[in-house]
Amino acid sequence: MHFSWFYFVSICKQTSFWAIVICGMIIILINSVNLGTVYGVDSYPATYFIVEELRETSFYFFVIILVFYSGELIWKERSAKLNLIYDASPMSDFLNLAGKYFGLILIYIVLIISLIISGLIFQTINGYYNYDLEVYFYGFFLEILPFLALFTLIAFFAQVMTNQKFVGILVVLLFFILNGSLALFGIDHDLYFFGGSSLGAYSDMNGYGHFMKPYLIIKSYWFLFGLLLLIVASIVSVRGTETNLIKRLKASKHRISKPILKLGLVTVVAFIMLGSYIFYNTNILNEHWTNSEKTVFRVDYERTLKKFEYLPQPKIVAVNLKVELYPKSRNYTAEGFYVLKNTNDTLIKEIHIQKLIEKNVELESVTFEGEATIDKKYSEFSYYNYKLQHPLQPGDSIKMNFKQTFTTKGFEQGSSNTKIVHNGTFFNNTDFPTLGYNKKYELSDADDRADYNLPIRSSKAQRENPKELVNAMSGGDSDGIHFEIVIGTDKNQTAIAPGNLLKSWKENDRSYFHYKMDIQMTNFYSIGSAHYEVKKDTWIPTSGTAKKPVDLEIYYHKEHDYNINRMMESMKTSFDYYSTNFSPYQYQQMRIMEFPRYAEFAQAFPGTLPFSESIGFVLDIDDEKDVDMAFYVTAHELAHQWFGMQVEAANVQGRLMLLETLSQYAATMVLKQHYSEGKVQQFLELQKDRYLEEKRKENAQEPSLALVENQKYVYYEKGAITMYELQKQIGEDQVNLALKRFINDWNSRDGKLKLTTDRYATTKDLLGYFREVAPSDQKHIITDLFESVGDLKTN
Repeated sequence: MHFSWFYFVSICKQTSFWAIVICGMIIILINSVNLGTVYGVDSYPATYFIVEELRETSFYFFVIILVFYSGELIWKERSAKLNLIYDASPMSDFLNLAGKYFGLILIYIVLIISLIISGLIFQTINGYYNYDLEVYFYGFFLEILPFLALFTLIAFFAQVMTNQKFVGILVVLLFFILNGSLALFGIDHDLYFFGGSSLGAYSDMNGYGHFMKPYLIIKSYWFLFGLLLLIVASIVSVRGTETNLIKRLKASKHRISKPILKLGLVTVVAFIMLGSYIFYNTNILNEHWTNSEKTVFRVDYERTLKKFEYLPQPKIVAVNLKVELYPKSRNYTAEGFYVLKNTNDTLIKEIHIQKLIEKNVELESVTFEGEATIDKKYSEFSYYNYKLQHPLQPGDSIKMNFKQTFTTKGFEQGSSNTKIVHNGTFFNNTDFPTLGYNKKYELSDADDRADYNLPIRSSKAQRENPKELVNAMSGGDSDGIHFEIVIGTDKNQTAIAPGNLLKSWKENDRSYFHYKMDIQMTNFYSIGSAHYEVKKDTWIPTSGTAKKPVDLEIYYHKEHDYNINRMMESMKTSFDYYSTNFSPYQYQQMRIMEFPRYAEFAQAFPGTLPFSESIGFVLDIDDEKDVDMAFYVTAHELAHQWFGMQVEAANVQGRLMLLETLSQYAATMVLKQHYSEGKVQQFLELQKDRYLEEKRKENAQEPSLALVENQKYVYYEKGAITMYELQKQIGEDQVNLALKRFINDWNSRDGKLKLTTDRYATTKDLLGYFREVAPSDQKHIITDLFESVGDLKTN
């Protein structure tokens, strides 16, 4: 320790060191101004935001310190021409290197503490006093410091082996680049990716959750490897006048003392044992797929099963489930039944079931009324063919019972499943068995498809494609369901799903919730569970055709109450506007539920809006200078109860204009009604900036809105601006009249046109309604805005 302190003080006395530190800190603080920004709105300076920002901005600063001063310390005695005196002393080479190593570690610790103090000052200046020192500790001392410590061992090893200060520095820099590039070549396993994966994202709801244990195990594995490098470096380091590497290697066997030999043997054994334990978890208990293996699987899936894509299959018309969630062990069991109806004109002799392709998921049983035999020919793709003993006649239904389990075994390589977590479980029905071929398992990259001689793949089918006009979602295994579910979870958690809450109770030290939707809904539902606070209110209709009050509920993490009132006000204002101008709301309740920030989006399900904790909940909104994005995002997602839940769009080009662009328009009108035209223009300028930024990144030709596929910058950003321009040109009342007629004719429940056809609505239908309400001298505007690709205009 005495040597470590000596080397630590010697670095601290150097003017160059403090020059690097001061410049680095200034750059870091300048770049750490914006935190968790969403549409130009910063988040509250929560500790995890501060840590992430400081880690990102200080990375290269720390690398400079590491690379430069590792060389300085290894060469310190020789630079001062005192090396022969040191070499003549009885000091152990290992202790000498270890002293220098820990001296540099002390430098890192001092710098990290200064960063933490900077973060605390930043929080205080911004009026945020909820300091989370534990998160500071984890973020810096369990992530940044181990990273620096491991690469310092590499730097010391490189300096000793090359015996050239600047060559050693170059070798370390090349190693940084090479190690960071390994993933590009499919080499990403923690057993050979030096240092292993980073610690998973921190969530206020779930902390570091299940990421911490495997992270520490893998870091320990690499520290053992680093210790071996230090031992090797100590026995081949320059001592005396001999600098030739070959001769040093030959002489090294005479420099291995018994303590060093014992330490080396123990380290090797521990390294092998820990590596074997990691391999057992990642490759035996779980599956590890390289990028090339994933690609080959997708190619084989498509080549083998594509023939079944449009094979006539029944539709799911009812779902009844009992789901038992076990958040502490990250497991679940789901059992129940689907009711399947043959909506085709032909007999159905086989029902094809696709299980979620994940080793943790097991489809334990599937049975059909009247019996069926299973064909496992395609089981390598988790695809099973059930041959019915009695073919399903057109119009007839059959019950399919099944049981599925999700079991967490050990830990996985890299980013493991973040859907089933200790606090904040959130997943949807696409994890349960689906019917028939699933396009999401196809190879999507155009270059990869060309390499494997696969046909060009469009993101969406042509707008007039008859096979996809009858599907509202990719796969099209349902046209709407009757839904009922019972969810069991930990006793202190609340489980949330669509539908009316019929009953909640405690049983066997667990909490249970029984939900049932009283009307038909889309086959798209989520399941969530967490320890929630809840805010409740009621929307009372005051105008329009709505007659029934709606129960409003926001389920949120205890510390995330900043924008709850904004979200509640947005729901009320949105219900007023949408029910008045479009159609009545179809459900009895609307629930917002928060989920961890492992994903950063908000999403609409029937009567339910899951929100990531990073979207809206922690935004620090200044009404003078910011657009209220908590208000806006809530309005946008609520609009999907009309555009997505009432009107379902055909799975063809333009689908996302009907779902997303119309929701953008609806939310913009609500924003205008609640705030001002100025705020709307500010929002549209943000949309324009994002549109131009994303367009620059796009290689393909921009499509028109009417034929948009998956180009987000078109159906989101450009869509909002275009719809606002439309209402300026022909009038807000006329646009809303067109949308009201569109919903009345095409809603899936009782739409006048929808009930007379088996297809879903397209943009061609929508634009027809716009043309009906546009004055005769302005009908060309519809073509210009939606069927052409032109420049954006905002005032």
